[in-house]
Amino acid sequence: MFVMTKTSVAYSFVLSAIPVEVEYRNVKVIRLTVHPPGGRVGVTAPPGTARDTIEKFAASKIKWIEKHRERFLNNPAGTKLGAAEPLRNRCTVYVWGVGHELELVERRGNSKIVIKDGRMTMYVPPLCPKIKKQEILDRWYRRTLKEAATAAIKKWEAVIGVEVKKLYVRKMKSHWGSCNYHRQTLRLNSELAKRNPEYLDYVVVHEILHIIERGHNQNFYRLLNQYVPAWKAIRKKMNSGAVQ
Repeated sequence: MFVMTKTSVAYSFVLSAIPVEVEYRNVKVIRLTVHPPGGRVGVTAPPGTARDTIEKFAASKIKWIEKHRERFLNNPAGTKLGAAEPLRNRCTVYVWGVGHELELVERRGNSKIVIKDGRMTMYVPPLCPKIKKQEILDRWYRRTLKEAATAAIKKWEAVIGVEVKKLYVRKMKSHWGSCNYHRQTLRLNSELAKRNPEYLDYVVVHEILHIIERGHNQNFYRLLNQYVPAWKAIRKKMNSGAVQ
């Protein structure tokens, strides 16, 4: 499956009583992200960037940090399944658990989404209405999820010894996935493309196992424990609305 490369926290510091975690990655510029649901603040910086430079950058964004932390802390349900904030420049969008600053660019031609250096650039036609912009992004999430899910299914088919005959991906409000065990087909929520890649792996295994066991019986959980030992912790994070 497709997995975003992650690095560990290099160090942290406190800014106006707010803890800030710093990671070094192969990016060109310093990026700042406020993560739901708890408002955790993270800075991503190019390797070798001086601490003083990073801390001054974060301090210059303190009003932006406080604004986004307040929104997440006052509306924790807003980051749960199926929820989304209106698309606008500099809002945060998530791909595989990583926040990206959105840049909307109007130009003639086909719509396009490009991710680079912690930023998602969405190219849209001039005077593109808000609903159309959301459709473009939703379509991109579906394609992204289908590509990753196809690879994950292929991997787990070989491990579990069960064939999935068809995969459907769509945006759903209340389910991460479902299985038609008669037809051996899976239906997955495109919202998974926003979350930690381990969520997708867990949901794929969970639904594949329903081809073997229709219900959540003792054998189903025995198999789930065998293939995804950490499934309880993963499910808890998913249900909390956490993206990571």
